[in-house]
Amino acid sequence: MTTDPAEWIDDEPRAPDRFNLALAVAALALLSGAAWLRFGSGLFPKSTVVGEPMPPTRLSRLHGADSRLFLGMEGRVLWLVFLSSEPADALPVLPGLATAWDRLKDDSRFDMAVAAADSQGPARVRAALEPYRRKLPLYLAGAEAPRSFGVEPSGGPWHFLIDSQGRVAAVARGSAEGTVDRLAKMASDWLEALAPPVDLRFRLVLTAAGVLSSTRDRSSLARPTLQERHRVALQRAGEALEAQVFRGL
Repeated sequence: MTTDPAEWIDDEPRAPDRFNLALAVAALALLSGAAWLRFGSGLFPKSTVVGEPMPPTRLSRLHGADSRLFLGMEGRVLWLVFLSSEPADALPVLPGLATAWDRLKDDSRFDMAVAAADSQGPARVRAALEPYRRKLPLYLAGAEAPRSFGVEPSGGPWHFLIDSQGRVAAVARGSAEGTVDRLAKMASDWLEALAPPVDLRFRLVLTAAGVLSSTRDRSSLARPTLQERHRVALQRAGEALEAQVFRGL
């Protein structure tokens, strides 16, 4: 006599295996901790807030073996751009950036960094940006650089203007001519508001007039703002030159 196999059905619900559940939770916690140690806050990037200090950013030169660390510095204005190497993303914004760079690059207090990223390696980035090799300061961005600002290059281009206090003062996205023009005007206005840079010849005049002749004088000039220091230096230099002319008469 044979019997056909019957399907076994468990009518009673099984209680969860607490031991295996605890192991799964512990494994998930260990994986999360390892990911945090490896990627840090870049694993869950937060958007950059206007007014915050610029995060230190290291970029590799696109046509060179060295790299450069960008920091927000007092008395300097930085225009940082993140973009991908995709022609549709990169090419529309480059002419406007080149025009702005050509207009502002002679001011020693201004700097620009156009950083491109590509998951397939730097060769594709170099090929895409080759026409602007001598027209723009080009850099290669790793994944960490744009993420420290809370963005991805593929969604750009992203523009960050760092003001003379080292803070992120403006954030913009896009390739439109109006966007680039507004950012260029903003940077130009900030530079005009700063005290003019003192060149070597003017510094020699100040030294000859006794304005920068001692450590005490230099420390006293370092406390006021840039505008106040410039005004005081001009006043003292004028007084010294006026006295020399008076003695000559």
